[in-house]
Amino acid sequence: MHTGEIIRFYREKAGLTQSQLGEGICTTTHVSKIERGKTAYSDDIISLFSERLGIDIHHEITSFHQVEKQLQLWHNSIIMRRMNLVEQMKSELEKSPFLESSKYGVYYHLLRARYYILHNKDDLSSNILDSIQRGSSPLTAFETNLFYHVQGLIYIRDTTEENQQKAVKIFKKIDMDEYKNEECHYHLSIAYHCIGNKVMSYFHAGKSLSYFKKTNNYSGAIKAESLMLLQLSSEMYLEFEDLVERYQNLIQDSDSLGYLDQKGALLNNLGYEYYNREEYALAKKCFKEALNLAEKGSMPYLRRLCNYTDACIEGNLVHSKLIKKHIQHGLSESKSANSTLFIILFELFSLRMDNKSDGYFSYLENKALPYFFETKNVLLIERFGKVLYEYYVESEEFKKAVQLSNLLMR
Repeated sequence: MHTGEIIRFYREKAGLTQSQLGEGICTTTHVSKIERGKTAYSDDIISLFSERLGIDIHHEITSFHQVEKQLQLWHNSIIMRRMNLVEQMKSELEKSPFLESSKYGVYYHLLRARYYILHNKDDLSSNILDSIQRGSSPLTAFETNLFYHVQGLIYIRDTTEENQQKAVKIFKKIDMDEYKNEECHYHLSIAYHCIGNKVMSYFHAGKSLSYFKKTNNYSGAIKAESLMLLQLSSEMYLEFEDLVERYQNLIQDSDSLGYLDQKGALLNNLGYEYYNREEYALAKKCFKEALNLAEKGSMPYLRRLCNYTDACIEGNLVHSKLIKKHIQHGLSESKSANSTLFIILFELFSLRMDNKSDGYFSYLENKALPYFFETKNVLLIERFGKVLYEYYVESEEFKKAVQLSNLLMR
């Protein structure tokens, strides 16, 4: 944005015509050419314009030249999760009067979209992307790649396999030679993990780990390494004792650095490892510690409460009255959060604990499993599909067993 554009911005803001601005200073034609950057002008003329508009033009020019650096700093602080700086830079950029109408406008709005994702306001982020797509201005190569990155982030936050597949396709469109933000390897790794491609997930998590270490992003490095461990968990390449040790090292690192979100996620993942090996007491301990680190009512809180309750039931570790109390609490929190998934899971727990076998399998058949298929939740389809299949076989409902078997093999 050159001096003339700044003059035009403040002239229009003041509600003046070019003729009114130039009255007693220069002709309307000259004002027009100055605003378009099509003619030379003296410092005296700009000073007179500034006085009439009530601005310090030199301050405005200096401020604008700082905008690109501020945007880059905001972007980097979002990547690094330095939340105090994230909020500070947002506040400073919002004070820039002509940022949105400048060449940096799209970059600014794309970073706003990332900011809203950071605060779990995906709808606002999607609205910004829709607005940018409707715009007439072509995006630069960097802006196009940042657009893809934000779009992919929105998809991976949706747990359906369909959207995870979309995320993979979107992330693969990013041209790293133009974008140069290797953080996207971490997000691509998440998408591959969610669709069950462990090899590609491990590969991209490794690339992001190298990037995070190089940029001293310790929080990102811990998350990348924990994602790599998830890919190794069901493989024979790593002894279980070694896997646990690596988890515990990351948990200790997270604790010492004050990264409690990462610590909670790691404890929850380690709980899964114990649960999958039917070591329910150790799983319960990890899930409980993870639960205590989650914000009440949040999705991580619901997930960890569900896992904790599940481990207690499977291991018969807690008195039934206490488990039922956890279930009712889980149902209440799930309804408050309007989470269909967790409402269904806690309803299944409730029916199971009440020994309502007919009600349990009826709910599983007519409500739970159809929802898991609808949302393409592979893990829950496999787990509860197997339970329902075995029930059909035991109750000699062979036609239903065959139909379900065909669905499970698709």
